[in-house]
Amino acid sequence: MIAREADASVSAIDYHFGSLEQLFVHAQHAALIEASAWMEGIFQELRVLPLDRFPMAARASLLASLIEQWVCDQRPLALAWREAHAAAAANPALREPHRQWTMLWRNLWTRLCREAGFFPNADLLALFFDGEASQHLIRGHPLLDRALLDETVAALFHFVEKGGAPSSVIRVQYQDLAEREYREAFGAREEFTSIDAAAAAILAEEGLGSLTFRSVAGRADSTLGAVAYHFGSKSKMLRLALQGVYEGTSTAPTLVLINALPSDPEAAMETIIGGVIGGREPLLRALDEVILNLSRDEEDRALCGVIRGFRDPVGGALLAKFLGGTELASPSLVAVLSSVVRGLGHWRDGVAEGAAWDMARTALRIFRQPSHMAGPAA
Repeated sequence: MIAREADASVSAIDYHFGSLEQLFVHAQHAALIEASAWMEGIFQELRVLPLDRFPMAARASLLASLIEQWVCDQRPLALAWREAHAAAAANPALREPHRQWTMLWRNLWTRLCREAGFFPNADLLALFFDGEASQHLIRGHPLLDRALLDETVAALFHFVEKGGAPSSVIRVQYQDLAEREYREAFGAREEFTSIDAAAAAILAEEGLGSLTFRSVAGRADSTLGAVAYHFGSKSKMLRLALQGVYEGTSTAPTLVLINALPSDPEAAMETIIGGVIGGREPLLRALDEVILNLSRDEEDRALCGVIRGFRDPVGGALLAKFLGGTELASPSLVAVLSSVVRGLGHWRDGVAEGAAWDMARTALRIFRQPSHMAGPAA
């Protein structure tokens, strides 16, 4: 494709870049330059507004619009941003582009919060945006996707500035619709075989690059011919692996994670932060793989829906533990926490470990002390 766009031979492209790794680095460099210019334009557009005097709903609307513009109007850049993290997670030697992306975003959020009064907690905003925007790259139901985004962003602002349980009307309906479509398309999980389970495990633990007929055969203690016959094509293998990851992250295995959390809220928070920063949360890696693959190819609409409106039982249990009960733990607020934790999982590969800990504690303290985070008047 690059050779066609450049009107050059494949050998000329290979000679110019030297390797696929160098091609990736050059492409990321170009994307970073373009993204930096876009972010500067966003800042200049917003800095002239009296954001510190804007009501809560107005600032929430601006953030939702910014996320929509990034993942839709700037979709090639948004995908490059996510590909940079995927590369960093898979190969530490390729972390530099991802580190530069985190620097760009941190600079934007810090300036908007400190200089323009957009939000009272720049670290929380940075992590939330990262997780929510990556999720919003999935397009299951475009109209409902935008409504879901608006409701989730509003939930963040509402909780930070008012402390009450935010509305979840759109999310509940979205999740119910997505679950119906998913079951109609894929049926019950009992239909999975040991070969399907092996494919899902490889995708979750090692990433898409390691998902081959041969690797699945080795994991399933089967033969290459049997695996090739079972799936029929690489695309079907990927689809079933994605389905297997979703089933695994939304059902029984999550009970183990929930029951393993310390009873003390502060200890539970430290456990979660340590697990994410230390890379000991395989479900985050698995969901990242699913989200990125669905963002690249949206043909599996039913799977797009359940991942976009993901029911997060671990996040729900964690939020209830943080808040001392379930009264405020509405589905939309659970989604806010999920996006923040997902964002932390991305940022930990782009900043120093100590900085990641500081950022996580600053961002997550809202879920322990909402009354201490009063922002601009609504």
